[in-house]
Formats: sequence, C-alpha cells, structure tokens
Amino acid sequence: MKDRTISFKDNIYRMFLKYAIVPAFSMVFAGVVLTFGLWGYSTIDATDTSNEEIAEELRFVFEGYEDALMMVASRTSLVTKPLDKTMQVEVYEDIYNLSNSMGYRAKLYVFNKDMEVVLSGTRELPADLKGDSLANWGIFRQMNQNPEKMVLKVVQDMEKRSSGLYLGKAMEEEGDIKGYAVFVLDSMEFRTLLAKGQSQTIITDAYGWIYSANNYDFCDNLERMDRKYEGCRGCVQQNGKRFYMTCSRILEDRIWIYSVSDMSGQLSAFKWIVLLVFFLFAIILLSLMKGAERVSIRSTQDIDSITEAFEQVKKGNLDNYISICSSREFQSIGESYNLMLDSLKEQIEKNREMIAHMAFAQIKQLESQINPHFLFNTLENIRVMCKMDAAKVDKMIVSLSAILRYSISNAEEDVTVREDVDITESYLSILKIRFNRRLQYSLDIEEDTMNLVIPKLIIQPMIENAIKYGFGDREKLTVEIKGYQEGKDLIFICRDDGVGIDADTLKELQYTLTQPKNRSNHLGLYNIHKRIHLKYQGDYGMTIESEEGNGTTLTLRLPANPKGGRKTEKPEKGDNRV
Repeated sequence: MKDRTISFKDNIYRMFLKYAIVPAFSMVFAGVVLTFGLWGYSTIDATDTSNEEIAEELRFVFEGYEDALMMVASRTSLVTKPLDKTMQVEVYEDIYNLSNSMGYRAKLYVFNKDMEVVLSGTRELPADLKGDSLANWGIFRQMNQNPEKMVLKVVQDMEKRSSGLYLGKAMEEEGDIKGYAVFVLDSMEFRTLLAKGQSQTIITDAYGWIYSANNYDFCDNLERMDRKYEGCRGCVQQNGKRFYMTCSRILEDRIWIYSVSDMSGQLSAFKWIVLLVFFLFAIILLSLMKGAERVSIRSTQDIDSITEAFEQVKKGNLDNYISICSSREFQSIGESYNLMLDSLKEQIEKNREMIAHMAFAQIKQLESQINPHFLFNTLENIRVMCKMDAAKVDKMIVSLSAILRYSISNAEEDVTVREDVDITESYLSILKIRFNRRLQYSLDIEEDTMNLVIPKLIIQPMIENAIKYGFGDREKLTVEIKGYQEGKDLIFICRDDGVGIDADTLKELQYTLTQPKNRSNHLGLYNIHKRIHLKYQGDYGMTIESEEGNGTTLTLRLPANPKGGRKTEKPEKGDNRV
C-alpha cells in the first residue's frame, strides 16, 4: 500500500482540527451529555417527589379512616343494643365530618355477628358485602382470622370499571366478636389526586391487585400489576416505550404506590435537540473551516497554482499557463511548466491530426458497407415481386431509385430526421408491395424532431433487421417505429412482434455491439452502433432487447442536434475532434 503524501494545506487543516474543532466538539458533546443527565435527573426527582406526595396523602387518608374504624369498632353497643336514631345520626355526623376534613368520602357499613346490616352508607350494599356465606370469604374471613387488627382488601368492580378499598375491623367485647365495621373507599375518589401528580400513578395492594391507576401499561392478563415490576425502581421498558418507575409502601406494606414517568417523549425531544445542536455546530464548523481555508489559500497560493495547473494537464487542458512572481524557486518551476506545455501541445497536435483522419476513414468504411448490403436486399425484393405482380414493379423501381440516389449521395454526411424518414417511407412502400397484408407498420415520429440532424441511413437498417429476422415461420408481422426527443437526446425505437431472438443469439448480439471489431454476420446493426460511437462522444448507440416468441425492440440514442448545429464532417488540419 502506497504512503499518501499530505499536502501543506492538509497539514493546516489537521492542526485546525486538532487544536480548535476537536476541543469545541468535545465541549459540545459534554454539554449535551450534561443536559441529558440533568434532564434525566429532573425527571427522576419529579417522579420521586410525586410518589412521596401521593404516598403521604394516601397515608393521611387511610390512617384517618383507620382511626375512625377503630373508634367505630370499639362501640360494640351499635350491634349489641337496639340502635336509636340519635346514635345513628351521631355516627353519621362523625363520619361526615371526617370525610370533609380529609376531602375523600368513604361509606361505613356495620354488621352484627349474624351478618345483618346495622348501619349502611348506601341503600344498596356492595356485592362483596352481600351473601349467605360472608364469614367464609372476602374481608369478613380476614376479620375473623385477625379480629384484633384492621384488615384491608382491594375489590375490583368490572361492571363499573372501578375498584373499592375495604378497611375492616371486628367489633370485639371480652374476646368475642359482636359485629363488624367496614369502610369502603371508591377508587374514583382519588382521580383528582392522581391527576395532580407530575407522573402517572398505580396504587395496588400487597398482592398486586390494582386499586386506582391512570396508567395500565404494566398490567398482566388478570388486570393485576405485573409481578416482574414488583417494588421496581429505575428505568424499565414496556410496549416499546421507556419509563422511569419508583415505588413506596404504606400501611405496613399493605398498600403499594407506583409512580411512572414516560421518558419516550423526552428521549425523542432530546434526539431532536441533539440534532439541532449538532446542526448548529456543523454551521459553525463550516464557517471556521471556510476561514481556515482562506488562510491556507493565502499561505499556499503558489503551491496550489502549480498543483491545479498539473491537474488541468491531467484533464487535457493544455492552455492553462501559470505566472508566478513570488520567489525565484517557484518562478523557475512556473517557467519550466510553461515550456513543457508548449512541447506537449506541439506533439499532441500532430497525433490528433493523424487520429482524426483514421477515425474519418473508419466511418466512411462502415457507410460503404451499408450501401451494398441495403441494395442487395432491395433488389432481392424486386426480383421476388417480378414473379408475383409485375405491375407493381415500376413503383418499386421508382422508390428504389430515390433510395439509391439518397444513399450514394456524398453531398451531406448528416441529414435531417425528415429526410431520413422520407427515404424510410419509400423503403417501407417497397416492403408493403412485396408482403401485402402480411406486413403492418406504423411510423410515429414527433414533429418537433423533424429538423434535428442525424447521420444518413440510420432508421432504415433497423426496419430491415426487423423484416429479415422477425417473420420466421409467422404469417404476419407488425413493425412500429417511434421517434421522440428526451431532454438533450434523440430516441428512435423499432419494435416488432416477430419470433424474437433466442437467449444465446441475443447475448452474442449484445456482446458484439461492445467490441471494437465486428466478427459476426450482423452487419447492419453493428454498423449503426459503431458509426454513432465514432461520431459522437457520450453514452450513445444502440441497445437490443428481445424475448424468444415475443418480438424484438431496438433502441437508438443520439444527441439532439438541431439543423445548422454541430455536425461531424471530414476533419481539417487542427480539428480537435476524434
């Protein structure tokens, strides 16, 4: 591997990158990272703060109702003695005042030991407080098992799409259960509290049953908090999103409060901010590089002039003389370079004249091959028609005379599209007389192209090829010729519905068109393609597409030269064309 020599200008750029851009980029990158870190920290801090605030509020509410529940449970006279209106009003007033002080309402239900309702906060009992076997399940079972403690249970109401938090305490007297007191807090009471939080909140019991939530991305199939997130604290992924989650517990770990912040939007916004920062940095970088370029240009002006001069020589520009007056060393180099240009131009001029004459002779040779080839095919058509319909031979001879006069005339090497189309129509008239109904053709040449200049005898050989190879064993053949301008190119397409070309022959034809010499029997198409290649510079020439049994398409691409424009003629001395 060759060592790459670094220019003086490159050295300046590298120093600039090393001592200016790299530190600046490092500072910007550090700033972006710091911003992202602070942003993430603020999200974490806001989520933790929101979780603490909600947990504190819930602790205040639940402990308040726990104290009230203990007070009610201690009043066994509610279930052991007949309940008068005064006592009932007194209990309801206490609960009402408690609810007002805390801002969250709860319904109180008192049962005697026979599960009969003594006090009810609603006309209709909740479904979980009704039934013949209440003592054996739900919150009553928990109260029977732990009569000395307050028990808690989350019950989900699928019909109302809400949940209830049941706080219960057995009413004991001298070790015997006399009744039961139950507070029910509907989850809807905490909608406002959850909405105020800076993050989304999920409140569950110790078993993961959701009591209240405004985010359900972390539920499992049972509508319960997914156990893999139990007590989770940190960044998690769910449903293609990234969240920050924190968790706290109250009431002796019986209530779990999860706070969740969706960081996907922040990450997306951060990406755009990063792109904006780097876009602005790129603008600044370009400005700095432009300034460095101006400095380096002033510092290396003579070196760049000499380098650019040699680059122009590599591209073929031998008229780019240089004048250097800054120092003796560079002045000597400039004078030697100018002398070298003069010597090269003299030698190239001699070679160009020789090559131009050789190319012109090759074009004339190709044209001379087309004329006999075309004449032989046309005379063969006339010979056949003499045997079939002698009355039409006269018309064919007139058309042939016009074609021969056109093909052998050397007055113009280039002709207009209209002239070549007219002689093509004469040729088609001969073919139509010979083949009659077996041949159908259409000639669709756009009017805008009629005055463009093309080489003589370009269209006719394509039709001749279609007739010669298209019929095969078919009774009828249709040939379509289309011409149009596409940008700066002139396109001719000859399409037939004949027997087509088999894959091997097509591959041979396409290969032949790429070769400098024709070693096949396909004279007409190769000569057209070669003439175009010799005559014009650029991606011009012929392409062949065909499928056996589905016809052949010839496409010819030439430059769209207007009449009176540039033509390829016999080169004179000093002509630069090859």
